[in-house]
Amino acid sequence: MKEVLEYFKEDLAAAEKIINNNIHSTIKLIPELSRYILESGGKRFRPLMVIASAALCGYRGEKAHIAACVAEYIHTATLLHDDVVDESDTRRGKTSANNIWGNETSVLVGDFLLAQAFSMMVHHLPPPSLRVMAQACMHLAEGEILQLLNSFNINTTIDNYYRIIFGKTAALISACCEVGAILSESKDEEREALKNFGQELGYAFQIVDDCLDVTGNPEKTGKPLGNDLKEGKLTLPLLLTLEKASKEEKKAIQEAVLVDEITPQLFQRVKSIIMNHGGIEAAREKAQEHAFRAVEQLKIFDEGPEKHYLTKIAFLSAEREA
Repeated sequence: MKEVLEYFKEDLAAAEKIINNNIHSTIKLIPELSRYILESGGKRFRPLMVIASAALCGYRGEKAHIAACVAEYIHTATLLHDDVVDESDTRRGKTSANNIWGNETSVLVGDFLLAQAFSMMVHHLPPPSLRVMAQACMHLAEGEILQLLNSFNINTTIDNYYRIIFGKTAALISACCEVGAILSESKDEEREALKNFGQELGYAFQIVDDCLDVTGNPEKTGKPLGNDLKEGKLTLPLLLTLEKASKEEKKAIQEAVLVDEITPQLFQRVKSIIMNHGGIEAAREKAQEHAFRAVEQLKIFDEGPEKHYLTKIAFLSAEREA
């Protein structure tokens, strides 16, 4: 990924400047909390997707940097809201904002970032990009609500899982790529291809995240292991395992999902069941499939560094360990 970041270094730096310069407010708490989470080690993955997609279609300029900022504000707002909903103690290896400033403040600062994002779109970006990002925000909310409705439900289906991760992750990444095409005034088929590319990439990205919740290194991921299980989330590695598990194993998983507190021993028990049935390997294979589908969408574009790097991003997202 270093090679990719180096290629887009100037564009990412320009976007970063806009990100830092647009969280000002007469209420000092707003920029204070915003900077805390914006500077807490985020990968700026969504801004990168806006910039790289626009570049693929022939545009590198200020509108892409503004759209990249918009994407990061929307993403950051959802993180603030998610940590309140999930009652999270940490975010990216640091104390979560809601643990420092409280739930009410975190929600309201998240609202501020969303409002700022839409204000910037209205003033600086073409109307179609506003429609795409507004739709993505609706999908984000739907994904979170669907996740709540399916929490602690051992009968959650893989179809429901995909509906959840489309809303939570894939919809915004897809929107970032589509907006890149919009800024470039690309042909309809190019816009559709990048929209689909982003959706498949988003699936791969979230599935790997869910695998890392079971087998990742907390020092690299910035998240404690077993967090999804603690929050009652039935993720793909677990759902694929349940298809093969014995009655006794299913009962053990159900008890772990419904228990008030996950002990290290209980998590290790569930992890061993997942590993014994190849749940992680099967889920990672699915992530690879989505990465290949994403790359298939790029076939209509001419060869060049931008296409090369977007291809690289897709495969790296499916292979990553943090």
